[in-house]
Amino acid sequence: MVDLTLTHKEISELSALMASGQVSAREIVAAFVSNLELHNATTNAFIAADAERALARASTLDALRGTGKTMGVLSGIPLAVKDNYLTLDFPTTAGSRVYDANPPKSDARAVALLREAGAIVLGKTNMHEWAYGATNKISAKGPTRNPWNTQHITGGSSGGSAAALAARIVPAALGSDTGGSIRIPSSGCGVCGIKPSYDFVSREGVLPLSWSLDAVGPMATSARDLRILLSAMIDGAGLGFNGDTTRIPAAKRKMRLGIPVGQGFELADDVRSAFETAQKVFAELGAEIVPVEISEMMEGFAAWKTILHSEATAFHAKFLSERPNEYADTVRIQLEAGRCITAADYLNAQQYRRGFNHKLDLAMTGYDAFIYPTLPVTAPMLDEEALHFEGVTVSAQDSMTYVAWFANLAGLPALSIPCGFGKQGLPIGLMLMGRFGTDFDLLGLGELFQTATDWHRRVPALASHSSS
Repeated sequence: MVDLTLTHKEISELSALMASGQVSAREIVAAFVSNLELHNATTNAFIAADAERALARASTLDALRGTGKTMGVLSGIPLAVKDNYLTLDFPTTAGSRVYDANPPKSDARAVALLREAGAIVLGKTNMHEWAYGATNKISAKGPTRNPWNTQHITGGSSGGSAAALAARIVPAALGSDTGGSIRIPSSGCGVCGIKPSYDFVSREGVLPLSWSLDAVGPMATSARDLRILLSAMIDGAGLGFNGDTTRIPAAKRKMRLGIPVGQGFELADDVRSAFETAQKVFAELGAEIVPVEISEMMEGFAAWKTILHSEATAFHAKFLSERPNEYADTVRIQLEAGRCITAADYLNAQQYRRGFNHKLDLAMTGYDAFIYPTLPVTAPMLDEEALHFEGVTVSAQDSMTYVAWFANLAGLPALSIPCGFGKQGLPIGLMLMGRFGTDFDLLGLGELFQTATDWHRRVPALASHSSS
C-alpha cells in the first residue's frame, strides 16, 4: 500500500526517515508517483514524466544505501524540472512548438548538481511558452491549472513547477525568473520559491528569455527546503556568495524590515489584510518595520520591459524569421514588437538601470530585507483579462509582474513564502528582498517566519488525502 502521507512531508523530514531506515527511497518516490497519476490530468503540471525510471533509480539508491555508501543530501528526493532546462533524459521544448534542438550532451548545470546530490528527476514541468509571460495560460501543452481552484491560473512562467509542488506531486522543483517567474506562481499556488542574486547559480544549459535579467532557482514547500536545494545548486562559480548557508536569525533579535511605499505598490483589499497580518508576525519576532519611499517605479518598469523585449527578440531572431507561425500569437507579437526597439533605446534603459539600482541599494542600507506581497492580487481566473484594485486597472499579465520585476532589474535575491489566503480561499505570498549576496540570510528570515506560521503546510483539497 502506498503511503500518501509521505507527500505532505518536507525534504528534510523525508531525508531523516530514509536515514533512520523507516522508509526507502522507492517508497517515497512511489507515493509521489501516485499523486502524479492522481492529479496531473487536473493540473497539467507535468508535460513529460517517467515514473518507471524514477522508481528504478530509487531502488538503485536504496541498494547503495544498504552497502553503507555515503549518500547525497538529496538522495531519493523526487525533483520536477521546468521545461527550459536542458536534460539528458527528457526533451526540452520551452513549452513551444518552435524548439527542436538535438538532445544535449549534458544536463543544465543546476540539474547536474542536484542529481549529484542524489535527487531523482521525475519529469519536466509545463511553462508559459519561452517563459515569455506570467500567467502559464500560453503553452504548446495547454494551460496549467491552479490546484487550489482549477478555474484559476497558477501564475508563471514556472507555473508547472508550482502546481506540481502544491498538488504534492514532488517535494522539490526548479524554475527560472526574469520578472518574477519563480515567485509569481509560488505565491499563486501557496508554495515557496527564491530568485537568487544574479549569477549566484549557474544558468548554463537553461534556455534564456533575457540574459541580463534571468535567474534560475529552486522551489519547494518550505524555506528550509529551499536552503537545502540552493546549497546543492552552488558550484563555486556564483558571484557574491558569502559562504554561510546555515545561519537563521534568532527569534526576538532586533531586525529592521522595510516596506516599500509609493506609486506602483497598490494592493487588493484581501492581500493588504494578509500583509498586515504578516507584519504582525514579524513584529512579534522582534522586527522593527519601517515604510520606505521608493520612487520611479513606473520608469524602472519601462526600463525592465525595454531590456526584456530587446534581449528576447535578439535570442529569437533566427526562429522568428524561419518559423514565425509556430509561436503562440501573443508570444510572436511580443517578439516582433521587440524589433522596434532601437539600440539607443536599449542602451538608455541599461543606463537608467544603473541609476535605479544605485538608488535602491541606498534605500535598502540598514535593513535586513524589504518585505511586500509577491502579487497585488490572488491568482486570477483563466478567462480574466483585467483586474481592478486600489484605484488602478491592469491586465492579468501585468498584475503578475506588478512588483516582482524590480528584483530582476536590480539583480537582487527575492524569496516568496505563503502568508495567508484571500477571499476566494486562494493563497497569498509574501516577498522578502535582500541586498546582493544575502540569499541565505533571506532564507533564514523565511524559516523564522515559518516557525511562527503554518501557511506553508496547508494543501489544496485535491491533495489533502492522508492515505491510500
